[in-house]
Amino acid sequence: MSSLNEDVDESNHIFYDPVTLLRPVSRAISMNLDQLNFVTVLLLSFGLGYWFRVQFCDASRTTRAAVTTSVGLIFTYFCYGNAIAHLFINGFGSYLLMVSVPPQHVHKSVFAFAMGYLVLIHSYRWMYQKTYCLDVTGSMMVAVGKITLLASAITDGMGRDPKALNSGQKRDAVKEVPSLLDFASYMFNFQTVIVGPMNHYSTWSAFLELKHVPKNEKTGKPYDPTSTAMKKFEAAIAFSVVYTILGSYLPMSLTNDPSINEYNLLIWWLITVAASTVHRLPYYFAWTISDSICNISGFGYDGLADETLEPKWSRTTNVKPLLVEFGQNYKEMVDNWNIWTVAWLRRVVYERVEGPYRTLAVYVTGAAWHGLAVGYYFSFLTSALFTLSAATFRRCMRHRFLGNSMHKLMYDIFGMLVSKFAIGYIHWPFYVMHFWPSLFMYRKLLMIPHFIALFIYLYLPQIFSPQPKSKITGPNASATSVNTDRISEISQRSSSRTSAIDVSTRTALEK
Repeated sequence: MSSLNEDVDESNHIFYDPVTLLRPVSRAISMNLDQLNFVTVLLLSFGLGYWFRVQFCDASRTTRAAVTTSVGLIFTYFCYGNAIAHLFINGFGSYLLMVSVPPQHVHKSVFAFAMGYLVLIHSYRWMYQKTYCLDVTGSMMVAVGKITLLASAITDGMGRDPKALNSGQKRDAVKEVPSLLDFASYMFNFQTVIVGPMNHYSTWSAFLELKHVPKNEKTGKPYDPTSTAMKKFEAAIAFSVVYTILGSYLPMSLTNDPSINEYNLLIWWLITVAASTVHRLPYYFAWTISDSICNISGFGYDGLADETLEPKWSRTTNVKPLLVEFGQNYKEMVDNWNIWTVAWLRRVVYERVEGPYRTLAVYVTGAAWHGLAVGYYFSFLTSALFTLSAATFRRCMRHRFLGNSMHKLMYDIFGMLVSKFAIGYIHWPFYVMHFWPSLFMYRKLLMIPHFIALFIYLYLPQIFSPQPKSKITGPNASATSVNTDRISEISQRSSSRTSAIDVSTRTALEK
């Protein structure tokens, strides 16, 4: 993935101190060193994942934990250098709390420490660093997610009455604090330490014990993930190639380019949508290749498909690009982007906060986890409004189109086009981050999308009576009729969410 930026000056980045072995290569191919190291580690991890699965298929838990940790630490140092110390402080500081704080309070103390440390780092970057690079904060965000998931599981397993747990909490509860090596493997394994995804400790523990993947009844061997992993790897490479070709022609900065702004509104918006789509490709690359790394190493098994009985390797899936780009409604697009962040926010925040402030707690946590940029908060609030509006429109209008296949097709096409517009509109402040640049899109369109969404949410039910929730059926019924345990189950099984769009989807579901 090429870049037009000048090579990053490591001296200006307290959270970025990489091994510079590949600097001559980065200059020769005009690719920033941070990006080159990042991509190199991911490519090496895929090959090592296959080696690990074959070489250590019968190894002890201790050996498997030691190998995954050692390789992960080497790769992390290669990308971040001495800045890896922040991962150690956050990780092992949290571990000390896990072994010293009473189980019923572990989730609170670890959350306060881990999130507090991350916010401190975000604050420093925001105040003092004016250039961007792939520094340790990205891995820190993933680490905080995993740390707090483990702390919550310890509280569920050791500090709460089992009768008070929902099905997901019971399944993932941890009955004893992991050993230091097991904890280090969970935090620093080469499969997930760089870009994620998050995952539950119970799943990783089963992977170390060689209990994660059952044996095929026909062959007597564990199900083979190679074919699935290769398809994901090839898709990731394709995303990288397309971004390399189109990234320099369709940067997000085109949206506010004076020459582009001379076009009529329709052409300008089509260019904006195209640029926004291209800008998502690096995320697709990183999350898809990380999913393939997990799978090729034998991690990410998610049961057998109901109809084909073929093994599913979706437990570590963090994005479903086709559903993001061509979802029939805004909710579908959002639900398939950065999936694991949603599961994390539900388990760590929504299920822990009582009373009327649980939704607010989810918003605040998601925003703080992303950083302090004001653009993130614009995107969060706009996404919340659009999510509520989309759910209202669906309840009021969708059932009126189901009696005719052509009408249903038109409704779906309309929903896809509107959702495509919405995700580009919401994504702009998240990209530019700063206050006045964030307002550019809103001022350009006179905030008309906001007013339309607000009108739909407040007044459409008075014009078109919504369908009663009891009559809503089908695969999307959960969008309006919420069962807490079921959503928790879906969140955990759907596998891995770094966009400001993420939080509002689940919080809107609870309304």
